[in-house]
Amino acid sequence: MQIKALSEKQRAIMSFIGSDDMALICDGAVRSGKTTIMSMAFVLWAMQNYNHTNFAICGKTVQAAERNILRPLMEIDGLGAALSMSYKVSTRVLTVRCGDKTNLFYLFGGKDESSYMLIQGITLAGVLFDEVALMPRSFVEQALSRAISFERPKYFFNCNPESPNHWFYQEWIKKPRKNTKHIHFLLEDNPILTPRMIERTEAMYSGVFYDRYIRG
Repeated sequence: MQIKALSEKQRAIMSFIGSDDMALICDGAVRSGKTTIMSMAFVLWAMQNYNHTNFAICGKTVQAAERNILRPLMEIDGLGAALSMSYKVSTRVLTVRCGDKTNLFYLFGGKDESSYMLIQGITLAGVLFDEVALMPRSFVEQALSRAISFERPKYFFNCNPESPNHWFYQEWIKKPRKNTKHIHFLLEDNPILTPRMIERTEAMYSGVFYDRYIRG
């Protein structure tokens, strides 16, 4: 996957990894270029700041995390020259090496209320949540608690819109939190999309679906 010049909002994702903010929320339109850049930023932040440390990549299912996060991450042109990445399917662990640093990224699925038990017990320095609005609150909060023993953990959340009554919207977006950065993405924020692609995508939806998938 070739990363072209980053948009302004994609650059804001990259600047988050050097900031004092603890949480980053990227939401908005589908195909708006937030997920891959956030995944890259998460791994680069981890490798810049830690060694022999555990991190978590969470999707609705492990298979979703492999598809949406792992595969695009490992296909980014040039990233392999800086980082050595290997994934073991049997343990669901991505091992990343950079120079003399090695860190482990565990993949978890948060599909239902019982999923929080899967992530109990592990100590993490940071967590990436892909499509956090599809995960139960119990799983997300258990994952967050796994990093409280680190002085400067970071949490990366991405999602597409759900109901205005959704717990994540009410607790994390509607009520601004200290040390939390929120970036709202539109189709125009993805430099890979041409004006023709954007126009064609916008024409696919109307009404509430336009509001959700295009306006985010």
